[in-house]
Amino acid sequence: MTVHTPPQSYMLRDIVEVAVAPSVSWMPQTIGWKVVAVIASAFAIVWTYKSLQRWWGNRYRREAIASLGLLLQACKISQEADKAYHQQISQDVYSVLRTVLSAVNPQTRSLYGLPFLQSLDAQTKPGLDVFASQWSHWPQSLLVKQNALSKTELLALIIDSQAWVKQHLSLAHTVSGEISNA
Repeated sequence: MTVHTPPQSYMLRDIVEVAVAPSVSWMPQTIGWKVVAVIASAFAIVWTYKSLQRWWGNRYRREAIASLGLLLQACKISQEADKAYHQQISQDVYSVLRTVLSAVNPQTRSLYGLPFLQSLDAQTKPGLDVFASQWSHWPQSLLVKQNALSKTELLALIIDSQAWVKQHLSLAHTVSGEISNA
């Protein structure tokens, strides 16, 4: 704070200094605004916690989508018509889907073939059963090199797999839905 001294000039001697107004506090002065601030900050903390929890819980989806994207790029740029190469990409897609499905439902780790495809479809919304109907020949192509999927089939499989990873229902979501329906 500065101390005001009277001016030394005779012309300014009779001028009276204007009093400086006290500074206004930025803190609310009524209890209502403090309550609103506490409620808003509690809501922000809960929302941030839930968002971080959802982001952390969906990390397996991001990793699977990135892996499937790499497989899609590898399949698109490959000039090879080699069945072993196509079979390897197909096995990599199966490995990614199996990992995601076992993260969602650990009881499905040992499934293979049609039960595996049905469990994939069981994790989607009703009416979106793509794997058991359209890809029933896929498990056989994983075992026998002569039955390997073609490049166009592989591209379609990877695109369907990416859509499934993005849209599948997690087991926790399904369980909470069953609890709310009860």
